[in-house]
Amino acid sequence: MSNIDEQTDVGDVFQEDTLMVFPTDTVYGLGGNARDESVVSRIYRVKQRSEDKPLTLHLFSTNDISKYALDISEKQKSLIDRLLPGPYTIILPANADAPEVSVSREKKVGIRVPDSNSFRHLEENVDFPLVGTSVNKSGEPPMTDFEKIVQEFGGIVDLFIESEEELSGESSTVLDLTYDPPKVIRGSFSLEDLED
Repeated sequence: MSNIDEQTDVGDVFQEDTLMVFPTDTVYGLGGNARDESVVSRIYRVKQRSEDKPLTLHLFSTNDISKYALDISEKQKSLIDRLLPGPYTIILPANADAPEVSVSREKKVGIRVPDSNSFRHLEENVDFPLVGTSVNKSGEPPMTDFEKIVQEFGGIVDLFIESEEELSGESSTVLDLTYDPPKVIRGSFSLEDLED
């Protein structure tokens, strides 16, 4: 187990089969390499989450969304540019390159682009799709206290990365952009929220 902050060289302890707790702009994420079956199975086991529930893709830039989503319309792109990076999970049609673990039965993929420098610092060590879910046991509120997270999952998770930025403490708002207007799956949202 490694417990580091962003002053530490993540590359010294990070491996492709690492299960980690990582910072976002909302709550801490539990995740790792979407292409590594052992990582994926450990995420579900630690989370006590049903394996029929997809894991969210966490990307470092909105430019990467087209790598995993199919036929993004100009209207969707405009909305994405206004929402992300930020505290939203967007749902789009998945393309063939989207990791299987992040694709729903409806062939949709959930994507996050956190507005967090601490999260973006991971990019130089991640050359694979990163999937994650909130740090908590399924059905319980997301955990926001880093020390408590380390205490509870210290013998299970390989790597803990603490944020130097304040997290909102509230889960991301989930918006299905395959609907027009977008369908709110979690949280509250109105297009008026984006108006200046």
